[in-house]
Amino acid sequence: MVSMEEKCIDGIVRYSADGIRVYRIPVESFPHHITNVYLLLDGESTLVDVGFNSYTGRNDLERGFEVVRQRFSESITLEGVSNIVITHGHGDHFGMLEHPRLKGKRLYMSPPDTKVIKDYPGEFQEWKRYVDRLGREAGCYINLDELFEHDWLDFGQDDYELVEVHDLQNIADNCTVFHTPGHSPGHICVGCGQFIFLGDHLLSVTTPHQVPKSGWSGVGLQVYLDSLAKVGALGFALGLPAHEEVIHSVKDRARQIELFHYRRLDELGEVCREEKNLYELTRDYYVRHPELIQASTIDDLVTGDFVLALEEIKAHVEYLLDDGRMVVTSEAGGVPRYLTR
Repeated sequence: MVSMEEKCIDGIVRYSADGIRVYRIPVESFPHHITNVYLLLDGESTLVDVGFNSYTGRNDLERGFEVVRQRFSESITLEGVSNIVITHGHGDHFGMLEHPRLKGKRLYMSPPDTKVIKDYPGEFQEWKRYVDRLGREAGCYINLDELFEHDWLDFGQDDYELVEVHDLQNIADNCTVFHTPGHSPGHICVGCGQFIFLGDHLLSVTTPHQVPKSGWSGVGLQVYLDSLAKVGALGFALGLPAHEEVIHSVKDRARQIELFHYRRLDELGEVCREEKNLYELTRDYYVRHPELIQASTIDDLVTGDFVLALEEIKAHVEYLLDDGRMVVTSEAGGVPRYLTR
């Protein structure tokens, strides 16, 4: 039986087991979007993800460290952190690397995602070109000027001691890296003692976003499902996701997410019994499930969320095409039309 303790003071939660202490510090990276930053203390001091460098997010992180110091009696400062682990290359996980009090530390990250550290402006522009291609292929217009604009961040590779990590590698604080591609090409989960830091691989309520394999190498629904099964079988006692609440049974939550995707695949097969392009298929699926987008139709979404909806459905369409359950019937003007077999 695992002895696990949990204590909350001023919104900061401490989890402890076998002498390892983990502090969950909620950081508002964007309005109403919280990133859980974890401070791991086990000999060394390690941050797992850092949030985005918004004004509120920076204040949240600094306040969290004050609470850890004053209310939990830990002798730790931002400057005193030895290591940073970034679970994957999305801005709400690494953007706080701009913070001058974090620079100079050892930074662990998986090679497929380190491009955002080495050349963030180039990766940002490549993402915009990808979104433009996605819209044209879907048969709809995406106004790129309405996308989130942040093509420059105040840090570079030379600001950190970058260590590119690989599957099953042991790193700081006796942690083990698990390569879990799917949500991003280089997504990693990190195990330490009874804890596993999940990034966006598993969340307690939301089903993590899926990316089409045709857009980026190393992703796709099948890749994600394989990684999901891998983490579900590891046997850690407590899952610590980068958003939402802790997961007390990683195995059970992994199975729930897997079943969700299989149900979605079956339902998309039903929705596509008449020929549709990607925009039409996405629209008609979410008309059935407005609770998943908090809107009555995808046309009511802001541009960024509209792109996410197209990506999600395309990732599932690719799976159905590979499985032979869906076919491309025509491709006039570069816009494929799909039909369930």
